[in-house]
Amino acid sequence: MWKSTEEYCGDRVRIEVLLVVLAIGAGVIENLIPRPLPFIKLGLANVITVAAIAKYGFWTGLRVNILRSTGAALFIGTLATPTYLLSISGGIASAAVMGLVKRYFSVTGMSISGSLSSLSIQLLTASALLPGLPMNSLLLPLTIWGFLSGTITGIVAIVLLRRGFPWIYDPGVDSACTPE
Repeated sequence: MWKSTEEYCGDRVRIEVLLVVLAIGAGVIENLIPRPLPFIKLGLANVITVAAIAKYGFWTGLRVNILRSTGAALFIGTLATPTYLLSISGGIASAAVMGLVKRYFSVTGMSISGSLSSLSIQLLTASALLPGLPMNSLLLPLTIWGFLSGTITGIVAIVLLRRGFPWIYDPGVDSACTPE
């Protein structure tokens, strides 16, 4: 049965809101987990972004990342801090790279690419904020961590996608707001 334009656009909005809420929740929970270095975290919220880009496309993933970074920063009180700047810059970079490589790489490869690009941009941003930051010393550990966390994130995203994530009927979010 065909849906009206209003119903179709409503689905699109509901799906994106669900993705953003899930990503913010994962980001806030992840923020509660202690980490050895500021750059080293599991990437729970990135699972949602990877799945969103894989299923719905670049624009949806970009919106989810921007709203997730901003929403989580508002919730935990880091909006006007360097932490937010690192989060938003890494989120935009990872969504852009994942959107570019989506058609060439697997979901895991896309996730690794996004992870490495996010960490690279965060390292560059941090070095601009802290001029004495030992970038050369951090590059190898962050690359290893980016590869490892990107692999785990990609695998979890694949499992979710195979189970029908986000578990509601969804004709596609990045398509135009008209019934096909």
